[in-house]
Amino acid sequence: MFSYSASDFIYCVPGWNDGDANHSKFDKALMSAWDISMEKGHFRYSLEDLKTRILPGTKQYVAQLNIKRGTDRRKPQSIMNLIQPYNPQLFNFTKIKEEEIMFDFCSDGDIPNGEPEEVVNKKVKRQRNIMVINVSPLGYGHCLFIPDVDAGIPQMITEELLRQSLEMLLLSSHRGFRVGFNSLCAFASVNHQHIHVYYTDYELYIEYATVKEVCHNCYELLDTPTRGFAFQLHGQDISSLVKTVFRVASHLQVKNIAHNLFLTRAPVFGAERSSKDRTVRVILWPRKSVYGSKTEDVCNAAVVELSGQLVMKAAEAYKTITEEKVDQLLAEVSMDEDDFNNLKDSVKDLLSTDKEMEQSVS
Repeated sequence: MFSYSASDFIYCVPGWNDGDANHSKFDKALMSAWDISMEKGHFRYSLEDLKTRILPGTKQYVAQLNIKRGTDRRKPQSIMNLIQPYNPQLFNFTKIKEEEIMFDFCSDGDIPNGEPEEVVNKKVKRQRNIMVINVSPLGYGHCLFIPDVDAGIPQMITEELLRQSLEMLLLSSHRGFRVGFNSLCAFASVNHQHIHVYYTDYELYIEYATVKEVCHNCYELLDTPTRGFAFQLHGQDISSLVKTVFRVASHLQVKNIAHNLFLTRAPVFGAERSSKDRTVRVILWPRKSVYGSKTEDVCNAAVVELSGQLVMKAAEAYKTITEEKVDQLLAEVSMDEDDFNNLKDSVKDLLSTDKEMEQSVS
């Protein structure tokens, strides 16, 4: 079990022009368990042949050749609706091999009286929040986090998932630790609630993309091929950020709009790219839906790709891909401008109403 408290949170990590930070307790636990699993052959392939190139251009997209992720991964489920009930008969994370589970993940507040794990398990039926290896990794440390795995929660964003995602990011001292979520109809492969976590050693364009305020604590991305909303931890506490992001995400779910969510370290909005004033940046992309089984195209526009890291599955495409082609790929899944503007207006109304209610109560 990996347990933590708020005292373990790291609110500011070095930027990409600064020296590396020492690995946190969380990083050491995750990396150690992941390395042992790789040594024991629990993955479907190693990452020895992973190749990387930074594409010329202003966005400096990171392209990585990972052919086996396209050929050796588990067959994705057929997804036909954003709101699709959990089906225990299909593959889900209760069916994975025991050796794929790295550890349970919980805050000290989830452990009665801070007692040892074996004592707690005898007293109460505690929910299992498990960190498991992704047997078909996109890169180093690629894992899946499944909260309350036995509850059979479908792939959707909840306040609890957002809190756990944000706290997990804060537990890492690595500037390239990322957290990502794909909704149904946005390249989720399994309809069982989960997030992706992984490390990269490259700065991504989305970290310093410019933003414009929509309303209180909610912004929109500018000059990116896929339209989206942006949020930051700077200037508010964890619960406030979680509440705001959840309000927008649940709005998308109600409207049956597919979406991808990404959490990363980044400069504070408006600061220079090299600024030491850094925080957590959250990106939420509403997008066009993808129906049926996920195709193993040259590159799927899922959360990793939307962030600017391209998982390429064909050598020729990897060699010839350009920034212009990537922009086109990502623009194809973006909401149309008129639809996004209408959505933006409804989000503004939603959050403004919440703010007015808070002020009236206080």
